[in-house]
Amino acid sequence: MLTLEVSKIPPDGQDLDAGLDPSEVHVEGERQFALLPGGTFVGRVDRGDENSVHVRGRVRAELGLECGRCLESYRLPVAQELDLFYLPHRPGADEAEDDVELTDRDMVVAYYDGVRLDLGEVLREQLFLALPMTRACRPECLGFCPSCGANRNLAACACAAAPAEADPRLMALGKLLDQEPEGRRH
Repeated sequence: MLTLEVSKIPPDGQDLDAGLDPSEVHVEGERQFALLPGGTFVGRVDRGDENSVHVRGRVRAELGLECGRCLESYRLPVAQELDLFYLPHRPGADEAEDDVELTDRDMVVAYYDGVRLDLGEVLREQLFLALPMTRACRPECLGFCPSCGANRNLAACACAAAPAEADPRLMALGKLLDQEPEGRRH
């Protein structure tokens, strides 16, 4: 279980070994990826002064993604270390402020609702942070042919040898680039 009652964390801390269920990690129905079965979080939770909570551990999971080039499904292994500090939620922290200056402490401390700490939210953030900017099933993925739509990883298409047709929306730009400035003519 990834939701902890802070008051029930023993004074000497608590070890955690939990499986990752999409509903507990709040990624059920997520469109960007699928959390595949078998993911785990192994770590430790310690309570400190002023009801602070220190969470350390490692999340291991596999995400199911779709390649942005060929649209094939592929698996992305995730292994992230966590070392986070939590404080009870501050009254008035939700009020919007125009100019907010974050301190160094604000960059390493998060807040919980004062009663429960939902580690599922933390793990959800870690999964999103692990997503690559460019989703490719492999670095050498050739993707689809822009002309005929064939998956070039599976077979070569006849379009590969044909010259690419210029986009008609860029014709005016091409004409500008083909012109030489008056001062540069020889």
